[in-house]
Amino acid sequence: MNTIIELRNISHSFVAWQNVLNNVSLQIPKGSIYGLLGRNGAGKTTCIRLLVGLLKPQEGSVKLLQEDPLLWNSSVSQRLGYMGESGFLPENMTGKRLISWTKKLYPQWDEELEKRLVEMFQLNLLCRISSLSLGQQRQLAFVLAVAFRPAVLILDEPAANLDVVARRQFLEEIAALARESETTVLFSSHILSDVERVADRVGILSNGSLLLDEPLDDLKAGIRQVRFFWDRPGPPPVQIPAAYRYRDGHGETLVTLRFSDAETMQKIAAAAGCSWEACGLNLEDLFVEITGEKQL
Repeated sequence: MNTIIELRNISHSFVAWQNVLNNVSLQIPKGSIYGLLGRNGAGKTTCIRLLVGLLKPQEGSVKLLQEDPLLWNSSVSQRLGYMGESGFLPENMTGKRLISWTKKLYPQWDEELEKRLVEMFQLNLLCRISSLSLGQQRQLAFVLAVAFRPAVLILDEPAANLDVVARRQFLEEIAALARESETTVLFSSHILSDVERVADRVGILSNGSLLLDEPLDDLKAGIRQVRFFWDRPGPPPVQIPAAYRYRDGHGETLVTLRFSDAETMQKIAAAAGCSWEACGLNLEDLFVEITGEKQL
């Protein structure tokens, strides 16, 4: 595997008594689109800031393009596109001037791609950035991050303040970069339908730990919700402590678990004297089941 992004045994805290990240390791190969998921405070933005060199890891190591981000020279930094959670664009500049200034930093700037994105987003580059809506400012930041066709693109909540049409345009461009330029993309988002649309691999952070890190198709195929149900009074007959989540009541037990095979589920149901059925989950439902309380 040609690893482009790597976190190895990362632990980091901002206060002495609580780690934001606990021994997190992940590897992302070239050309992947990786969705980094987690609830608020799970550590997503901290991971991203470590990867782009805005933070120094307290424990562990970070590599991006096989280099330590804290030791980058200009030739490496020119291969990274980055959109932070907050835009921080110079409000008194016009979009045209900002693009003109930025493209001088990137010898490989693709003017055709720049023009296509500006037209697609219908950006008015002649007005000051302060007069653009928050969504338009995010679109302009995206143009700046991708018009030089970076080898790595890191996006922190890129779809914030965007309507559904603009979000779809973002996703199409992310997929096109990965396909045409073999750009490796890591992005975090709370809009899980967006992640499900384009990501080929996802990681789920919870309380600073990486609970899951695997191809999206494998995740959706491997984790199911199983309903055990019965028609007699009494306590729930099924207990599966290793489940991600289970809920009892009203003659049934709902269990979210790694689904091995139908034969195993049939044996569990037969031993408990009940029936069962399984259903797949979309990414949003999987996320809620995995990161929610184990039992309700």
